[in-house]
Amino acid sequence: MVDVNWCLHPLEGIVLAGVMFALYYGVIRLRCRARMAQAFIFVALLAVTLCTFTTLSVMVEADSSTYVNHLTTQVAPPPSSTMGEPADNPMQQEVTSSPVVMSGDFSLLQHHDLLIGLYAVGVVAVMIGLLVQMLWYWRLRKKSILETEDEGVEVFTAPFGTPFSFFDSVFLPSGLDGDVRQYALMHEKKHIRHHHFFKLCLMLLLVALHWFNPFVWMFFSEMKMQQELEVDMDMLADGIDRRKYQMSLLQVCVQNSRWLMVQSAFGSKSLKQRIIFMNKRIKRFPSYVRWAACMLGLALFFVTAMAIRAQISFTVTHHPLEGCWTMDFTRPANTNKELYPPFKQYAFYNHDTFFTPHFTSRDGVNFFFGFSGEEVVMRNEKLVNARGEALVYRFVSDDTFQCDWKKSSTDNSLAQGEVITDQWSKATPPAEIVKAFQQAYDAGQHQQRPFDGVWQLEPSDNGGNANSFLLANGNLMMAIEYVPDPDSTIYRYSGGGVSTEITVNNDTIKSKMMEATIVMQGKDHAVMRVDGRDETSRLNRIPMPPRIRRMLATTQIGAR
Repeated sequence: MVDVNWCLHPLEGIVLAGVMFALYYGVIRLRCRARMAQAFIFVALLAVTLCTFTTLSVMVEADSSTYVNHLTTQVAPPPSSTMGEPADNPMQQEVTSSPVVMSGDFSLLQHHDLLIGLYAVGVVAVMIGLLVQMLWYWRLRKKSILETEDEGVEVFTAPFGTPFSFFDSVFLPSGLDGDVRQYALMHEKKHIRHHHFFKLCLMLLLVALHWFNPFVWMFFSEMKMQQELEVDMDMLADGIDRRKYQMSLLQVCVQNSRWLMVQSAFGSKSLKQRIIFMNKRIKRFPSYVRWAACMLGLALFFVTAMAIRAQISFTVTHHPLEGCWTMDFTRPANTNKELYPPFKQYAFYNHDTFFTPHFTSRDGVNFFFGFSGEEVVMRNEKLVNARGEALVYRFVSDDTFQCDWKKSSTDNSLAQGEVITDQWSKATPPAEIVKAFQQAYDAGQHQQRPFDGVWQLEPSDNGGNANSFLLANGNLMMAIEYVPDPDSTIYRYSGGGVSTEITVNNDTIKSKMMEATIVMQGKDHAVMRVDGRDETSRLNRIPMPPRIRRMLATTQIGAR
């Protein structure tokens, strides 16, 4: 989807017009047929107008397998942020379905009222100049003498030194006679037949919009010359004597003349170039090749200019499962036997992550929960897990769905491969869960205690795992492990042992729920011993891993 935003970009317009004029001057001018040159000038000015006054907003429907979690995507991360990791807390950002803008609008005049006013004054000044010349035309018409009306063209004898035409009227100086007068009349009639006056009026409107652009004024001058070249070649095609016609041009041009922006005049200051062009042989095929090459170059430069400044937005169609759900039941298919004791379990689905935390009261602790989950991708509107398996679901109602899964080899309570059915209903996540994951996300950002932060377990023979982490913040400590799938670039998550009871005694931290003792060894190192086990694990303080950051932010999907 492409939207057009109107905004003034003067520098981009000047640069593109300069490139287009250089292309015209070096390849087309006096080398191609006049009508082709006029067509190129019109198209070039239209391209410059679009580049100067518009910005494209391109909305790309991104593939979910490569799309960055829209909760954690930053519009412009500060330089101090870690590469690949958001600098600000995405949980504190408003979650909407609006696109994420990846490139900004570089308009000079977008927010400067004074410059916009100056631009408007320039446009009005050029339009006033056009109006003054129109009034001058009507005054001249009243002073002129109507001689004849031939084929709908009125011929006037005017007190003016140079022949010219306006609308469907031709004005000839009183001093012209003989062949010169005949050639001048034929010349101006051809201007009228080609509608050159109306084309110049259209060009002048573009000039008014681009009054600050010197290359647009140069294009306007070239358009007037190309109109003269077109008529000159028509005159020669009608069989008139080349030498006599060129001498008549010279005779008229040495007389006094007056420049009008919208006139098609018999005389021209570019007479030398006109005569050179009339004496050249412009072949049809090379002319078309030159013109086509320039049009291709114009298109490439224009597309490049618009693409560089385009606002590209990435969006992913919302999946029906996106949000927070709570489990109604889980049981073997076609039976009513509940598999597990009742406890609250929730599921959070996002475009690239889902996980299921559960919690219950235990030993007087306010809450305790563990969770499991994995990264997912969306393919053809189906969520696919880390093992490449589609998550099959069916909606029972608008707010309730069921999904099936097969029993894993580690669950001895079920037959191998038995199909299990879960039913989930739309829910608002409990404040305890939202608060806990918010607190975990903030770990290390505002350290109030020595142990606050993110800690990674060193690999060891007695239980350490490089993909195991502890997130500590105040009275909360969360254990998280993510496991890379051998056949995929996607990760699976597991975690648990979150406790609200952490006691700190000097450099020793005890967690009641996790039944672990941690001893600080300097600012960024510690040793953890699990109670009742003859094993220890070393801990090192690290920045928050981006994958864990994304997983934690997913809880906010259901908290909108």
